[in-house]
Amino acid sequence: MSTLGQQLKQLRNDKKLSQPEFAQQVGIEQSYLSKLENDKSIPSNEIFRSLFIALDLSIDEFMKPLVSSHDKARLMQIPDVEVWFKSKAVKSSAAQRKIIYLAMFLIAFGCALFYVGHKNYLFNERFYEYKSLGVIKKDEPLNIYTHWSNYIIESNREKREEKGREILARRVQSFKLMDKYVGESFVEAVEGGKRVYSADEISRTMPHAGNSWLEFIGIFAAVFGLVFALLEPRLTKQ
Repeated sequence: MSTLGQQLKQLRNDKKLSQPEFAQQVGIEQSYLSKLENDKSIPSNEIFRSLFIALDLSIDEFMKPLVSSHDKARLMQIPDVEVWFKSKAVKSSAAQRKIIYLAMFLIAFGCALFYVGHKNYLFNERFYEYKSLGVIKKDEPLNIYTHWSNYIIESNREKREEKGREILARRVQSFKLMDKYVGESFVEAVEGGKRVYSADEISRTMPHAGNSWLEFIGIFAAVFGLVFALLEPRLTKQ
């Protein structure tokens, strides 16, 4: 952290100018320049402007090494420097608010995204399995595959066994996974008749990659926001 005098001397040496040469360019006495470089005097606002103009620098370039100077209280006696420091403070405050707002948004957005993915609000993971035993022909009762023997009038054993073999041969199971519960059973028209689908007692969970991605992006955004919040002092200082 340099002082105004140290900064002035360094810049003069960088320009390869002697004290007399630089004093002449600025329009001041060499003895006064020596006092300035040794921090024994504070320049007036007019002379301060002449100094950085003679060095072919803007006030921002001249003051940049002095931002954290311990000599700030003395420097603030120069009106242009006081305005410059206040302007830097306003810009720093605006940048600080932007970073804090961005950090808050990322944390809130990340938490919301993680919650949506965790609760499966966008991508359903619970499915209900429905099973059909076979195609039911026209005019046949819906429970023909489970209670066919109740509908056999003949007492002839051979005919009953023949009917049993027929039902067994027609037994071609079909399964459907539904993303919502539609009741204990439902009927669906198919070629040759219809099918009755009955619900399994237990729902099935099938992980969806979309939910995993939502959780991952949510955690990433929240952590990124937290990092922004922690680094805010360093970022605004820069």
